[in-house]
Amino acid sequence: MTIQTELATPTRIAHHLREQIITGELAMGSKLNEREIAERLAVSRVPVREALPILEAEGFITSQPRRGAVVHTFTLVDAQEVFDLRRQLEPLAAEFAARRAADGADVTAMRQALEFAHAPASALPPSTRNSDLHEEIIRLAGHALLERVSSLLNGRVRWLFRLTPERDTTAMWQEHKDIVDAIVAGSADLAAMLTAAHVERARIESMPLLVGRLPATPPQPRRRRAARSL
Repeated sequence: MTIQTELATPTRIAHHLREQIITGELAMGSKLNEREIAERLAVSRVPVREALPILEAEGFITSQPRRGAVVHTFTLVDAQEVFDLRRQLEPLAAEFAARRAADGADVTAMRQALEFAHAPASALPPSTRNSDLHEEIIRLAGHALLERVSSLLNGRVRWLFRLTPERDTTAMWQEHKDIVDAIVAGSADLAAMLTAAHVERARIESMPLLVGRLPATPPQPRRRRAARSL
């Protein structure tokens, strides 16, 4: 897949590579070569070079000595940390969103995101549509700093959702609907409590599924053998 030259900004390239990492097209632990990426996307190396620090700041890649940029290996510790932050941030976002709804904020986009998340016929996987809903609630919260902090987490949440596709069930959609209904009704405390329960249930159900799919800790880079003295 290529990116139109005039649209080859570092942000767009980072988005493209991020999606490939989330879907597994770029495997965990694989090396990212600037020249190869630029050739594959039919862009210059400059925006590719500028896109990589964006992905590193989000935790999608790491820079290793002599290897350059490498796709981060998502671990069980990473997953636990994602749930830790979601447990704190998402109930807060739901609470703020409900307060804004009570003050007359437009909830149309959130309702549309809910319906789209439950759409049976869609080219996008359920994990992506569920993530879109969660991010729409954060936008509705109208809290600039919360949205900025959450933006650093959103990609990893999408990555985590993609790793546990069997959790995309009718029960999850009902939880989403209950949260949205509470927000629309302006019930801030209820929205926060439902969201906290939703995230905690996701943790309890997801972590056992991830055992065996993810390493406990990142693999250690191989050490190069010292050259033999003559």
